[in-house]
Amino acid sequence: MGSPNVMLAQEYLRAVESMGPAENVARFYSPDIEFHEFPNRIVPLGRVRRRADLQAAYGQAQKLLTSQKYDVRRIIENGDEVAVELEWTGVLAVPIAAMNLPAGHEMKAYVAMFLTIRDGKIVSQRNYDCYPPFDAASDAMRADGVATAASGSGSGSNAGERNG
Repeated sequence: MGSPNVMLAQEYLRAVESMGPAENVARFYSPDIEFHEFPNRIVPLGRVRRRADLQAAYGQAQKLLTSQKYDVRRIIENGDEVAVELEWTGVLAVPIAAMNLPAGHEMKAYVAMFLTIRDGKIVSQRNYDCYPPFDAASDAMRADGVATAASGSGSGSNAGERNG
């Protein structure tokens, strides 16, 4: 069994992953939480969100995704700080025309998440989300490349390589 902060981080991730009622996630946040999302493919300039922004974003995610999964690779704690390395997978409920992604498309991100926890609440979250190419054409090419390498008909083995 982990420390209280590690257990809180794990419970928080399960609550977000479940896509249940917003209050199930909001209960983890301090009233003055700051969520820093550093620049990535979806938010090229990054952004900082506060509690109300996070609740609105969670509501949007519930409409955008049919499911999501957090595959936690490791959790490291140092006092009030908890670092989480994870792989996120989300399945789109609706198409995203601007990105040429159909409903049912599976998105991925490799995430480093840093939580600051005080008095049993998250006061700060800093996310570094790394998305591999996620357009439908890139997915088809990657799938073909992996299938070719796996069948032995390619000139080199790229099975297991990751785009990033």
